[in-house]
Amino acid sequence: MADFIIRIPRVSVAVSEAELTELLVNGGDYVEEGTPIYVIATEKVEQEIEAGASGTVRWTAQTGTTYDIGTEIGVITSS
Repeated sequence: MADFIIRIPRVSVAVSEAELTELLVNGGDYVEEGTPIYVIATEKVEQEIEAGASGTVRWTAQTGTTYDIGTEIGVITSS
């Protein structure tokens, strides 16, 4: 199975970027699909984002940084 790319999701049509405010799991941790793994904030909402696949998380982004929607912020590698 291919790696799952973790991206900043589109939470609203009007939003073009979001801040990565918190990582809920550490790099190297194993997660199950559906587990909340990070938090993003836009002008209107803060939202927990769930893992889109099960596997080991590797982060490539930094908290406190604002990213465009669709930007890769990490990967989940299937075991």
